[in-house]
Amino acid sequence: YRMPEFLIGLTIVGIGTSMPELVVSLIAGIEGKGGMAIGNVVGSNLANTLLILGAASLIQPISISPATKRIDIPYNILVTLVLFFMCFGFTFRHYPTGGVITWWKGILLLALFAGYMAYSFRTAAKGRTETAQAAETAGLVESVLLILFGIAGLAFGGRWFVGGASGIALSLGVSETVIAITMVAVGTSLPELATAIVAAIKGNTQLALGNVIGSNIFNICLILGISSIVAPLDVTGLHPTDILAPLAATLMLLLSVYTFRGQRINRADGALFLALYIGYIAYLLLR
Repeated sequence: YRMPEFLIGLTIVGIGTSMPELVVSLIAGIEGKGGMAIGNVVGSNLANTLLILGAASLIQPISISPATKRIDIPYNILVTLVLFFMCFGFTFRHYPTGGVITWWKGILLLALFAGYMAYSFRTAAKGRTETAQAAETAGLVESVLLILFGIAGLAFGGRWFVGGASGIALSLGVSETVIAITMVAVGTSLPELATAIVAAIKGNTQLALGNVIGSNIFNICLILGISSIVAPLDVTGLHPTDILAPLAATLMLLLSVYTFRGQRINRADGALFLALYIGYIAYLLLR
C-alpha cells in the first residue's frame, strides 16, 4: 500500500511484536497478578527503548524524523505519564499500598490508543500518492492461518510463562513485579529485539524505530486497557521508579535528537542506552 516505513513499524509490526505482552499481561491480570501485568508492560517499554534501540543503533545509527520528534515520541511520554498518575495519583497517595487500574481507566487508555491510531493513519493517507497499488492477495490465506496458529501458541505459552515466572519469584524470594520487569519483560520483548536488529542490518532503521515507539504505546494503552477492563489491576508492589525509568528513557530518546550529532541515535547513544539498562536492572535486583 506504499505506506511509510515508520508507519508499518508503528502499526502492523508494533502490534504483532506486542502480542506476547498482551497475552502475558492479560493472563496475569485474570489470575490476580496485577503487579506482574503492569511490571511486564513497563519493563518491556524500558527494554524497548534502552536495550533494543541501543542494540539496533550500534549496528546502524537511527535517524529521527521531525514528525517522530514532534508527535510520536511526545505521545509516548504522555501515555507513560498518564499510567504513572493512574497508579500513584498526583500526590503518591497510593504508594506503597498500591492503587488499582479499574475498567474506566482502561477505557481511557483505549481511547488514547484509538486517537493515536486515527491520527497516524490520517497522516499516512495524506502522504499516499494516487498511483498507490492495491496489496497483493497472494499468500493471504496462509498468513491468516499462521496468525491463528501463532495466537494459539501464545495462549499456551503465555500461561506457562506466567506460571513459571511466579514459581521463580517464589523460589528466589523476590516479588513477582521484579521478575516481570526483568525476566518476563525481556522474554516478551524478544520479537521487538529480533525485528529491530534485522531491520537495522537491512538499513530499515525507521522500521526499527517505529516498532519500538509503536510497541511502547500499544503496551500501555492497548494491553493495559484491555487487561484492566477484563480484571482490575492492583499495582501493589510497583515502585514509582518502575514507571519513571521508562519515562526517563523516552525523554533521553527525545533529547538525543537535540545533540550536536544531529537528529539521530548514533552508536555512542546506543552504548549509553545499553549501559543504563544494565545499570537499572542491577539497581532493581539490589532493591
